[in-house]
Amino acid sequence: MSNIASAQKRRTRATAGELRRHAPETLITFRVSVLSQVLARLVDASVGQDLGLSSRQWRVLVMLNRMGPSTSGAVARMASLDHSQVSRASFELAAKGLVVQEGDAADRRRQMLSLTPAGIAVLRDGLGGSLERERRLRACLGEDDYAALGRALAALTAEARIMLEERRGEP
Repeated sequence: MSNIASAQKRRTRATAGELRRHAPETLITFRVSVLSQVLARLVDASVGQDLGLSSRQWRVLVMLNRMGPSTSGAVARMASLDHSQVSRASFELAAKGLVVQEGDAADRRRQMLSLTPAGIAVLRDGLGGSLERERRLRACLGEDDYAALGRALAALTAEARIMLEERRGEP
């Protein structure tokens, strides 16, 4: 029996009534996923129109600014992106002259990334829009709700990571 079939056997099967009443739009996973997609589209539209970048490229630039010269793997971890996404974005940013990719002398498989002066200039041009998006989003919550959102997101992220480890069979 496959792992998927074993996992399905262990789960309780939904009743017909539960299936009829199921409203996915009320689930935390659904709601957070929708918000994430809308925010990603907003950032894509903003940095696309203002800077000619994708949201992934912008995130790599922002993370490199925060971290300083770093490996693509470190950027991927910090930015919560797949390594392949960072590699692709880094290649595109290098083609635009915004980052430098250099092989790591100690490990030829690793790529070291660093911002160029042009990359820093793009960050300076784009940061105002980023801060304005943040200001508007925070303003619709107020300080107490913003703090509560931060606590809720931290708790949900921690529990989701535990659940993911359980699904992967990791200790």
